[in-house]
Amino acid sequence: MKTTRERAEERRLAKLELVREQVANGSLVIRNMTDDERLRYPPRPVKPRRGS
Repeated sequence: MKTTRERAEERRLAKLELVREQVANGSLVIRNMTDDERLRYPPRPVKPRRGS
């Protein structure tokens, strides 16, 4: 029986593999943001981690 964390990690890896396949076959294109987009969508502040 897998833990919740292990199942979540498997789903994450499956999604990453799907993105890699889409990029490879050309159905998904990842491009850099333009200067205008960087001004419109600045980086979000990092949330502090909870717990340990």
